[in-house]
Amino acid sequence: MMKYVATLIAKTAISADQRQAWNALLETLQITVTKTSILSDRAEDYYFDLPTSLEFSSLKSFVNSMCLKESIDISLQPDDRHRKGKQLVVFDMDSTLIRQEVIDMIAAYADVEDKVSSITSLAMNGKIDFNESLRRRASLLQGVTANVFELLKPQIQITPGAKELCKVLKSEGYTLAVLSGGFIPLAEWLKEKLSLDYAFANTLEVSEDGTFLTGKVLGEIVNADRKAKLLRHISELESIDLSDSMAVGDGANDLVMMAAAGYGVAFNAKPIVQENAPARLNSSSLQDILYILGYSLDEQTNLLQK
Repeated sequence: MMKYVATLIAKTAISADQRQAWNALLETLQITVTKTSILSDRAEDYYFDLPTSLEFSSLKSFVNSMCLKESIDISLQPDDRHRKGKQLVVFDMDSTLIRQEVIDMIAAYADVEDKVSSITSLAMNGKIDFNESLRRRASLLQGVTANVFELLKPQIQITPGAKELCKVLKSEGYTLAVLSGGFIPLAEWLKEKLSLDYAFANTLEVSEDGTFLTGKVLGEIVNADRKAKLLRHISELESIDLSDSMAVGDGANDLVMMAAAGYGVAFNAKPIVQENAPARLNSSSLQDILYILGYSLDEQTNLLQK
């Protein structure tokens, strides 16, 4: 039998109804819990052996259905050294490490929101790919003042819990990176704010006199495949096995890097991403990822006080 751990994470204290629904599911699936661990009033670990008669994919499907019904998140992962032994975490930027979508902010500044949104809709509906979508949207930014990123920085809202999460992970020796389909000036700015080790994103061309954006994207676009390649690149540079990595994001273009990583977390993600990601987390705080990694609230508090 394979040993697994399920981490229940609720928005408030885990309710009697949520716990009852979980225990009923375990009984239905004939899963015997070998150990439990309370991480906080909102998070609990359940350790169990997966019966040979039950496929993991089936268990995940049952759990996802229960999560939707009971408004709770349950992450499933092998109970092995990789859970708390990870060494690398990579993050998407827009709607993950920060609460906004930067290209929408620039579009609002340039008064082309509707046009940008229509292109985004085409991409989301599979009519055009990410590269074409980015190039079309970037072309609408032609003529925007080159200091637009400096103007936007005061408006950027770092996701609650991101600073705490990164502080704990850095204190534990993790390597951290932001891999973004957004733009490098803000990715680099965020890297400094959160003490990340790497930042990769797209570059918008600036006019020769340095005053305005030309509407062109320079270099290789950071799309879904590129994110996965960058994850592998960083793991090689740092001599970290991919099984000791985690990828966190919210969009469909994050699924490839999640699949390449040792574990993936869909944070407040689109439904299709939640369905296909290894784990889902619908939380107001990124710090809750620490529960998935096995850190109790007391451990988190102690590490944040260092």
